[in-house]
Amino acid sequence: MPRTEFAIGFENATVQQFVEAARLVEELGFSTFWIPEDYFYRGAFTIAAAIASATTSLKIGIGVLNPFTRHPALIAMEFAALDELAQGRAILGIGAGVRAWIEINLRLDYKGASRAIRESVEVIRAMMRGDKVDYEGRHVRTSGVKLNFSPLRKEIPIHLGVLGPRNLALAGEIADGVLLSAMLSPAYIRFAREAIARGRGPRGASDFPVAGYILSSIGEDDRAARDAIKPLLAGLIGLMAGEPKNPLFATAGLDPDLVVAIGARLANGEMPVEMISDWIVDTFAIAGSPERCRENLARLFDAGLTSPVFFEIPGVPHQRTIGDVHRHLLSRLL
Repeated sequence: MPRTEFAIGFENATVQQFVEAARLVEELGFSTFWIPEDYFYRGAFTIAAAIASATTSLKIGIGVLNPFTRHPALIAMEFAALDELAQGRAILGIGAGVRAWIEINLRLDYKGASRAIRESVEVIRAMMRGDKVDYEGRHVRTSGVKLNFSPLRKEIPIHLGVLGPRNLALAGEIADGVLLSAMLSPAYIRFAREAIARGRGPRGASDFPVAGYILSSIGEDDRAARDAIKPLLAGLIGLMAGEPKNPLFATAGLDPDLVVAIGARLANGEMPVEMISDWIVDTFAIAGSPERCRENLARLFDAGLTSPVFFEIPGVPHQRTIGDVHRHLLSRLL
């Protein structure tokens, strides 16, 4: 199993706040700062470049780009420049993205996500090696594309941000790691590792890095800390109400009718925190007293998580999240 590494992943901050947070997490011994590219927040490459300029050892992950809004040739171009600036500390994340944003907001065709991811990774890897790429895929097509400079690294780490068994197996086949969605449970991590192992085949998956976004709320007042994360859990469950049987929920045993009901309440302008039980909090978040949080995080490690990526909680200062994770978890579990 790869060495356990603690990471941070924020998205709703100014660029300067990102830089300040990155300096702090580097000083405290976190391994990686993951930067989501969720629409319609600040662009990931700008933030990553700012962090790269302000740090010296912190790894910088783009988590994740999708092949529908960014052509892989442009991803290769941007990533190679970022990796040069970061002196080899950058990690590239590729995933399908949120279907609603791409299909409804951007009005792009989302079909064939698995194939689009595979084709993008193939083109990016070839371009980073310095190849001139003529590619005729189902989703990606290029003619004579080639970087006009030599990348710092010809082989780069690519992690897939994927959810279902088919794409998890794809990650095991073609990627160097995975970045799992928020709302992780031990059952889902075991499910993900089994799918990854199928993709790895005889190579085995014991050394395959499995990172995942963690929703956390740590406090000496156990009840207050658990209640504080319920609105975020309700919002995320509601966001996925159109897929009530998706693997995140199904593997953990969350009732699909409850998922639909939460989504309906949110669509009606309500925030149904009373529908978020303590079981949901314990299953999908790391929340409560420091002791409870350490116990629940240890279960994720036992299931096969190698890098928890602690995500922001709306309304909680970034420095507080970083400090709580460092004081109560990182310094006690590593």
